[in-house]
Amino acid sequence: MNNYDFSTLNDKEFEQISKDLLNAKFNLKLQSFRAGKDKGVDLRYSSEKNNNAVVVQAKHYSKSTYSNLKSVIKNKEFEKVENLKPDRYILITSMDLSAIQKDELKSLLNPYVKTSNDIIGQQELNDYLFEFPIIEKKYYKLWLSSTAIITEILNNAIESRTRYFLKRLKDKVKYYVVTDKLDLAYKILKEEKILLITGQPGIGKTSLAEMILFDRAKNNFKIHKVENISEAEDVISDDDNVKQIFYFDDFLGANYAEIINSHKTETQLTSFVDRIRNSPNKYLILTTRTVVLSLASDRYEKINHSSLNERQFELKLSDYNKYEKALILYNHFFHKQVDEKFYNVILEEKFYWDIIKHDNYTPRIIEFITDEYKIQNFTISEYKQFIVNNLSNPKEIWRFSYNNQISYLERCLLMTLFSFGNYVTERRLTKAFEQRLQYEIAEHNQIIDGNQFNKSVRLLLNGFISSTLYTSTDRNRRSYNFINPSLADFLIGQISESFSDRKAIIKNVIYLDQLNRFNPKKSIIPLDKELQSVIRDLITNDRFIIDKQEAIANKKENNFNSKILSILSTYCTEVNIDNVFLKHFKLLDYLENWDYFVFSEVLGSLLKIKDCPQSESYIKKNFNKIVDKLMLRADSDYESEQVIDLFDKYEQDYDEFSKSEDGQDTIVQMIENILETMKDELSDQIKDEVTELSKVEEIYEEIFGTREQLIDDLLPDSKKPFVLEVELDKKHWEDIIEENQIKESMRDFEAWEENEYRKENPDESNSNESERIDKLFE
Repeated sequence: MNNYDFSTLNDKEFEQISKDLLNAKFNLKLQSFRAGKDKGVDLRYSSEKNNNAVVVQAKHYSKSTYSNLKSVIKNKEFEKVENLKPDRYILITSMDLSAIQKDELKSLLNPYVKTSNDIIGQQELNDYLFEFPIIEKKYYKLWLSSTAIITEILNNAIESRTRYFLKRLKDKVKYYVVTDKLDLAYKILKEEKILLITGQPGIGKTSLAEMILFDRAKNNFKIHKVENISEAEDVISDDDNVKQIFYFDDFLGANYAEIINSHKTETQLTSFVDRIRNSPNKYLILTTRTVVLSLASDRYEKINHSSLNERQFELKLSDYNKYEKALILYNHFFHKQVDEKFYNVILEEKFYWDIIKHDNYTPRIIEFITDEYKIQNFTISEYKQFIVNNLSNPKEIWRFSYNNQISYLERCLLMTLFSFGNYVTERRLTKAFEQRLQYEIAEHNQIIDGNQFNKSVRLLLNGFISSTLYTSTDRNRRSYNFINPSLADFLIGQISESFSDRKAIIKNVIYLDQLNRFNPKKSIIPLDKELQSVIRDLITNDRFIIDKQEAIANKKENNFNSKILSILSTYCTEVNIDNVFLKHFKLLDYLENWDYFVFSEVLGSLLKIKDCPQSESYIKKNFNKIVDKLMLRADSDYESEQVIDLFDKYEQDYDEFSKSEDGQDTIVQMIENILETMKDELSDQIKDEVTELSKVEEIYEEIFGTREQLIDDLLPDSKKPFVLEVELDKKHWEDIIEENQIKESMRDFEAWEENEYRKENPDESNSNESERIDKLFE
């Protein structure tokens, strides 16, 4: 019989196994209660005469002392028991109790504990588990708390290094959360003889492998943790009856330099894989970052055509559901015995939900934020900020892989992708990377492969980036983005700290969109004066020819030139842009209709430029033509104010303009545009929900008030009467109101039907998972 100390279970799991064992042993139907609200009740059985007929309190004291347990029973629990007045009270604990201790606890709980048999300790729980093996098998991590099993596991470790490794694992497995991926991993290992676990850093590759190793060691497999293939070849047995499992952690990462520089290593690796697949009772578990496997498969033909490339088992972040994430978080706090003040931080306002739902969540971050050494000196507020910082900018996750697991050219490709803002089509990324490669040849004497883009992409896929193929009737399009938002966050920090990286990116942009990352309005990445000069010179030298040609083909030249003006006036504030600004300003076509983007970019650039005497002189000479175009496109009172500001900036007389016949006509047209836009926007806000005509009338009163205010502000001295109609179409709105009233009654009915349906089918919503998570942290 196994002797478990239950140390690998958290308190909620201990309560659950207690419930299962007592129900099986005494044929009870115990109910569970939400933690923190039990008033002395973890489990309860109700009879017709007494709701508290049987009350069970579970105390998971595997790391405590008997004196602590006795003190809690005497000073806290007994008062609760008296209030409950149960017919029978059962105390169950993971602590190993002597007969004298059980009698003493019974005396403290008299008269509610009828016999000392209702004080159930570690030995009784083990007896129940032996009696009900189906429950023993249900709790996967339970066997990891058995001294006998751990001894057996260590005896199956051949080398002292492996024995030390397994000893260390005993303290780690308690944090592990069993998911369906464990069963899938077993299935692949059993059927294929080789299990290759890949994934991004921090996702849990090693933890999954370690759980399997523990299980196999328990089942009389000899465990070999090897550092290289030569070690494995030295110890693999020719005896088919000897059960061996070889574990090679980070097998391509730890030996990266050796593998890429040695054809012999490549041959050894593939030969050993083939030997394992053809040898009875021999198995191999390997872990590596996806990116490193891609590198090896891409560069080495034997690996590419070996079983390694055929059978890939990858653990992805998306494979954790919310409850699994919550349980990982809870296990770390419980088993590490994190200071209660820090645990309260994640409880306050259910902050644990922010952690669980964060896009950058990984088990490695959870391990990091519960590390006693890192957090012991924090105040409560500092600790919460520490969690937020690590989730928002998890540099510790990406830095090593970025600096050590990919080559310089792969980092260049990541920088190029970054410049597009996380997402870009393959065509654009290819052209932009080609430009960067030419720069690297000229500046750094880099040797470039003829198929460098495809090689780098294959390496980075799944480890750093992902691709999506869009299929349409005429063509297929592929796009790329970062596999995880945390990678982009890491790169922001990396680039912000490195002038050379910023310079290399900016010097090699070929699309205007690539400059968005450096927008000073975002104040994220520094834009040094030297780099502002680079941007100006790129524009001067017609670097953005692809954008220009596409604009001409789509008859969008104004969009292209206005974008140039906006970039110059926003990004190049510390350098002279006069000549190039004037060049592109003169290219604006006033006969074409200006869409909102052209309007806003031209207006914004006119307001921002300074120390540009040639441009300012040209604008002043053509001011009426420019301002007419802007006024006829303005459709909000804020935009009208900005247009009027141009008169002061360029020393023009607004009073004279507003009194002229042409000026008044232009201003009136602008007011009409503003009122029409206002009417449309306000109508859109209410049209789907308004059920009373009075609400519509309030809207039109607001529009009428705005009309009067605009006339007073923009045409203060005009004596000319203006016909600016703002009429309410009552018939139109009455029809809308009638339709909304019908929809509202239908929505009430549909909501009632839907709620009834959810009660009948609780699994159709996420409420069950949410309740389980909240219960876990109570």
